[in-house]
Amino acid sequence: MSQNPSRFPCACPCHGGVTIHISLQCDCGKAITPPPGPCPPPKRPKCPPPEVPTQPGTVNVQQQNPPPNIISSTVPPWSVGKPTEGSSSEIPWFTNQVGQVLRNGPQFGPRKDEYLPYLLIRASSGDRGGRPINGVFWESPDIFILPGQDADTAPLKPATFGAVAEANQPNTLYAHVWNFGKAPAYRVRVEFYWFNPSLGISRSDANLIGAAWVDLGNRFTLYPNWVEVTESYGQWVSQGCHAVVRCPVSWVPVFENGGHECLVVRVFEPIMDALDPNQFSAVADRHVGQHNIAVVQAASPATIDLALTLGYPDSPADAEVDVSTDAPATMEWLQLFAGSRTPGFNTPHGPVSAGLSPPTVAGARVPSISKLPSQSQSVLLKAKERFHRSCCPASIAFHASATDLQPKDAQVFRIRQRLAGEVVGGYSVVLIKR
Repeated sequence: MSQNPSRFPCACPCHGGVTIHISLQCDCGKAITPPPGPCPPPKRPKCPPPEVPTQPGTVNVQQQNPPPNIISSTVPPWSVGKPTEGSSSEIPWFTNQVGQVLRNGPQFGPRKDEYLPYLLIRASSGDRGGRPINGVFWESPDIFILPGQDADTAPLKPATFGAVAEANQPNTLYAHVWNFGKAPAYRVRVEFYWFNPSLGISRSDANLIGAAWVDLGNRFTLYPNWVEVTESYGQWVSQGCHAVVRCPVSWVPVFENGGHECLVVRVFEPIMDALDPNQFSAVADRHVGQHNIAVVQAASPATIDLALTLGYPDSPADAEVDVSTDAPATMEWLQLFAGSRTPGFNTPHGPVSAGLSPPTVAGARVPSISKLPSQSQSVLLKAKERFHRSCCPASIAFHASATDLQPKDAQVFRIRQRLAGEVVGGYSVVLIKR
């Protein structure tokens, strides 16, 4: 400061920010005090957390102290420096390993190598639990619906795995859950939830339908056929390391959204393979599966007008919602819907239009754009909407129509929301001839 008194940053408390002066004294008469170091970057404002409704059958237990960090390594600790089997140094090495555990606590290697369960709801047929997922994560093949059937009388395993829910009718839900760990898992909790159509799933919008319990063998346990299991805490069909579980409570989707709700299943074992109560993200956690698919079966033309909520951002951010028009072969779930690995659906040859209306406040009325002529729709609809997300709840309307559907025609649309460039939610729509 004494070397060059020509310009000094002023840090007087009377200023809201840093001001440059050319004298050793501020205009207010106080001495100039240079800041102690470079100014920190501005902090991003945080959105207040949304209110979380109390779910039936659950209790929030406050935890005063967070759990300790688990020591882990990239290789199994029991293989590091291990002497040759049968050598004279094997017993001293083992004694030292036990002493290390007594002094410093256990050290764990890669999760897949530990004697622990590794529970999973798949996002696709090839999913083995790696997260985060790069790609479509909201079309889980492990969530099934038996329409028009009360849970009290439904079979333990549905006859088909690709049925569509019926609005204002009882529907029974099922989940296909997996254990890829080296240890079996007992009393695994399987939770079933429904959400209004959304591009941002969170606990605040969750509606618990029911929960079931299941036992799973380790990943080496494989039965040749499905085996019915009955315990005091539930019934299910099992093939050892994986099982199909029936939700014990019927689900009646409301007609307000035409039955096009989002379904989420969570699977966890509270001690050996736990899950955060606030975790509902299928892209980030293998314990969560999402079924966000709306199937419109109609005689030509097939149309849909659907409001999609955008969830709750952690902080204000730039958002982007876009629509992609995809071939039916890109959607694995259509194999379940058709009951065949080669369903043979074709892309419609007739006119197809789809797009988004500008974002609006949550709960706004959805305009019936699909009823307008196709020429008018192309003017009003956009394939991509960019806007700034504030902390307030918002929604966006999706519209699609296909005017000349033929038998075995199917058109797939996928809507994605990105916040700060990252995909945070998605929803799929299929137009198909009845």
